[in-house]
Amino acid sequence: PTTTDATQDFCLADAPTVADLQVNEAGVTFYTTATGGTIVPSTTALVDGTIYYASLTVGTCESATRLAITVTVGNAATPTTTDATQDFCLADAPTVADLQVNETGVTFYTAATGGTAIAPTTALVDGTTYYASLTVGSCESATRLSITVTVGNAATPTTTDATQ
Repeated sequence: PTTTDATQDFCLADAPTVADLQVNEAGVTFYTTATGGTIVPSTTALVDGTIYYASLTVGTCESATRLAITVTVGNAATPTTTDATQDFCLADAPTVADLQVNETGVTFYTAATGGTAIAPTTALVDGTTYYASLTVGSCESATRLSITVTVGNAATPTTTDATQ
């Protein structure tokens, strides 16, 4: 078999399997070694740093030489914060950009998985939990950090004596 990329990159968050390996032909079987070895089922999760060996079968004949494909499975770490419960003042008009995380390249979402990305200019809502993922290269973290916010509204000061 042939491929356009003998070193293939995947992201852990995408849950890549042997079926995701790119080869140019159909009828390819993957093995654990260059000769002999065990067949690797197409549903097997790819492992970072592993070499998979592809053999092509045409009719009843299997290729004598196997194609080696080296796999990299990247995983961006979950972002971190020093405060998972953050307090803001309504008068400051806090936005998603004001949420404190320790890394750059963070995207906030409406849900722990899936959900919609939130623009940095979006106003924070009291009692809402926001979910942050980190992107490194082309890989986004598989697990999201949750940050719950409190947006307080200070009361207007009052007096019992209007003439002081």
